[in-house]
Amino acid sequence: MKKILLLVVLLTSGIFAGAQVLTLHWDGQEIEDGSMVYVVEEMTDSEYSEHLAHVMVKNNSDRDVSVKARREDVDVVEGSSNYLCWGSCYEPDVTESPYPYTIPAGEMTPDWVFAGHYIPKLNNGTSIIKYTFFIENEPDVQVHFFVSFVISPTSLDDLLSKAAISEAYPNPATNQFAIDYDFPTGIETIELKLFNIVGQEVISKSFSGVKGKIQVSVADLPEGIYFYKLVLNQESAFAKKLIVRR
Repeated sequence: MKKILLLVVLLTSGIFAGAQVLTLHWDGQEIEDGSMVYVVEEMTDSEYSEHLAHVMVKNNSDRDVSVKARREDVDVVEGSSNYLCWGSCYEPDVTESPYPYTIPAGEMTPDWVFAGHYIPKLNNGTSIIKYTFFIENEPDVQVHFFVSFVISPTSLDDLLSKAAISEAYPNPATNQFAIDYDFPTGIETIELKLFNIVGQEVISKSFSGVKGKIQVSVADLPEGIYFYKLVLNQESAFAKKLIVRR
């Protein structure tokens, strides 16, 4: 099974996470608060197959802090399952770790402390899950990131490897955004779906043709963070973050 990890950090306003008490580190690199990480894998023939996302949390303060973890389903594939590990692993119905993990001053959690487990259960598609880490007695002191688990059949992976798809632009968007695409023969249907931060679908548009530009108006949407998903041949290809700002 081939696994590809892609990290996309989008521009946001404010100070970079380095000034925060808690920061996130992925594969040895500090990542910005609110980043989206992509875990892209092919579907296996086992309904028990799991796909993992690891991140390390650093305590940048001069005191020990007790930190808890929380997961939130933003947009998950029907029939799939996921669970959280933070020091210990918990059942899928547990969305917040009942016990904190103490991070010493200036130190970082070992790699084993956190893991986001995703189980597609033979269901193709893209699921977006938000993970937040916060100090137990100071819940406003927190940091978070999103994981987009993209599980697709080999046939769709082959088509995507030959496709050219731009990022949404402009991003942040004010009134509209666009995506340029050039697909190989075999992509028959194209849908773009836009979701708000709590997973509600706010826009859905269908397109045709193997080459062109998708243009979407966001003039009626409030400012905030959204996720756009491309659905190709009725299979979710990927989901990415979009910021609406005026």
